[in-house]
Amino acid sequence: MSADDKDDDRRSGEISPEDREAFRRRADQLGKRLDEVQGRKTVEQVKPDGASGAGLAQAFRFATELIVGLGVGWFIGSSLDGAFGTAPWLMITFLMLGFAASMLNVIRAAQRTKVTGPPPQAGKPSMYDDEDDK
Repeated sequence: MSADDKDDDRRSGEISPEDREAFRRRADQLGKRLDEVQGRKTVEQVKPDGASGAGLAQAFRFATELIVGLGVGWFIGSSLDGAFGTAPWLMITFLMLGFAASMLNVIRAAQRTKVTGPPPQAGKPSMYDDEDDK
């Protein structure tokens, strides 16, 4: 085959068998590299839809529960201290009671979330299963 024949083949859109085989080898290598890269995804990269948003909302709820409990305790204690002239003892007492009540609310909310958490997605392993507790 002369140089003119090769140029005619390329102009007609045909690929030589050597070029075709080289193309297949490169495509296979590329496919293997893509499979390796996709296999390296970590748990943080593969998140269920809305997982981070739900966790952030829950964290804000817990923080709000704590702040509101302390605020209510401070308000009631300060009001009673002003009425009875016992400053700062009732405020300290009600601050502690407000903190205890808010912690109890946070614990209850966390337990409800644990029981009614989102169902595991089909085909994806659960991050925490029964075997992790052993």
